[in-house]
Formats: sequence, structure tokens, C-alpha cells
Amino acid sequence: MIGIQHAQFSSERVKGVLIKTAFMLIAVGSVFHAQAQQSDVDMLKTRLQTLHNFSASFTQKVTDANHEVLQEATGVIKLKQPNKLYWELNPPNENILIADGTTLWNIDPFVEQVTAINQDQAVANNPLILLTQPNSAAWEDFTVSHSNNTFRIDAKKADSAVHSLVLVFENEQLSSMSMQDSQQQISDLYFDDIQQNNTISDSIFSFSLPQGYDLDDQRN
Repeated sequence: MIGIQHAQFSSERVKGVLIKTAFMLIAVGSVFHAQAQQSDVDMLKTRLQTLHNFSASFTQKVTDANHEVLQEATGVIKLKQPNKLYWELNPPNENILIADGTTLWNIDPFVEQVTAINQDQAVANNPLILLTQPNSAAWEDFTVSHSNNTFRIDAKKADSAVHSLVLVFENEQLSSMSMQDSQQQISDLYFDDIQQNNTISDSIFSFSLPQGYDLDDQRN
């Protein structure tokens, strides 16, 4: 029984990491060179203000505070401004996340259940909101540092859901990112087959409840 409870607990923590990771990806898109005289935060804001569409395949590794691997996975990601995401993990870790701009839909085919979360509430108090709203006052709650093609975003508040977020660009494309949450779990993502600013249909980000699935609606 203890083993089963531990497995269920680990699964829920991994799912939480996946949801947080999804929001770090919502606004990723095209970027361009910032002017040399800009501060680190202004350089990142400048890049984020020019985001459009982004799609890629990815590999992901989630590790805990002891550097033990909790999950390794592959999948695909499609992003479209404003605030739209399609994220799918391949079997055996099958999971789908769809953000339509209002609601985050977490689809778990294994248990045939869908969890609905208010998108604004899900991104509150973590640096992911910085990616979706470059001009938000929330920037005051974070610090940004920059070295070469890497940007690091750190939360000033100790109780922030996400402590740090690192974005790495190569040839003006987002090539990888890493996030550390409040439980010291680290999620590393590496992108391949990257396409930026190609047309992505809005229908990809629409959701309808599959037949036979239960809905856990956590929206207010």
C-alpha cells in the first residue's frame, strides 16, 4: 500500500511539473536581436514582444532535488499567440495539454479524465506570465539576467510556484529551456524540428470532451 501511495504521489507531482512547464511554453515564438544598450530585462521583453507561432518536437527530463530522474518523455508542442498551446506527450507517458486562451485542459487518456483549470489562475505568481505578457507589472516581481544567448528569470518571492526559468536561444530560435519549481524539481526540455512563424490553425487549440471521459472542472 505504501508503494502504491508513493507511486500515485510521484505521478501527481510529475503532472504538476508538466502543467507548469506547459505555461513556460505558451508564448514561445520568433525572436530578433536586441540593441546592445538595452538592459537584460528589456532585451528579453523585446524578444517576447515579437512572438508569433512556434512548433517543435521535444525531449524532456524531469529530476528531483536529489537529481533522480522522475520522468523522461518525448512529444510535440505547438504555440500561437496570444496564450495558445497544444502539448502532447508520446506513449507510454501519454498526456495532452491544450490552452485555448481561457482554460487549460489537461487530458489523461490512461484514466480517461480531463481536468479544466482557469488559465489566468494557473499562471499567477510564476515567471511564465512574463512570457505571455511582456508589458505586465508582474515583471517587478522577478529579476532577469542575460549571458550570450541565455536568459535566466528568477522570482523575488520565496513562495513563487516557479523559482527560476532559463531560456536558451540558438540562431534566433528557442533551442532549450529549464525550469526549477518550489519543490526543487527541474524540468529540462530540448527542441528539434523547430518551425517558427508558420501558419497554425486555431482548430488545434479548441477542445471538446471525449466520449466516456470524466471532467474535473476546477475553474471558478
